[in-house]
Amino acid sequence: MKLILNHNLPQEKAISCAEKIFSELSVKFKDEFSDLKQETDGNKILFSFKIKGMNISGKMTVEENEVILESKLPFAARIFKGIIEEKIKENANKMLEECKNKL
Repeated sequence: MKLILNHNLPQEKAISCAEKIFSELSVKFKDEFSDLKQETDGNKILFSFKIKGMNISGKMTVEENEVILESKLPFAARIFKGIIEEKIKENANKMLEECKNKL
């Protein structure tokens, strides 16, 4: 799965906002989402979590004008790919917009 999210924030601010994407999802979907782990290294954020008991991991790369999210979904999760992409995109765009409004 690969998602590209556009932003118009300074890169450091975009990194800070990107770090919040999955933590917000973990609160919003607390019954289905667990074991969130994230590690930031420069403009890359490595992440892993469980959703509906399935392990998901990947990385986000925050570039000057976009956030690139890459993850391999387990075979069993592929039937939920559209829903997973939609929820991540929806929350990520909301988070990036909120960060922009705080500038």
